Amino acid sequence: MFEPTQEPAKSIYDALVNEAAKRKGRSVEAWIEAERKAVFNKAVELSNALGLRIPTLEQIVTAENCACGHVDYMAKYAYGVAEAMRPSFR
Repeated sequence: MFEPTQEPAKSIYDALVNEAAKRKGRSVEAWIEAERKAVFNKAVELSNALGLRIPTLEQIVTAENCACGHVDYMAKYAYGVAEAMRPSFR
């Protein structure tokens, strides 16, 4: 229902969903780290393919923190990372 339909948010969301499916049996710290890594790796891949900015790990963590507690957590997380990838016009 909340799944993004446009890139780069769509692919970031998919990477997050795929990694989240592996949560069972992992500690909370382990799955948070694995999901951040999966999101970061996908963002770097998409940045290179689409000519966008590569987000920092700090921006990934900020996007995740902003998404926490929302019913659309994964979509909000993906949109936050995608926003960090947008070119700066300053």
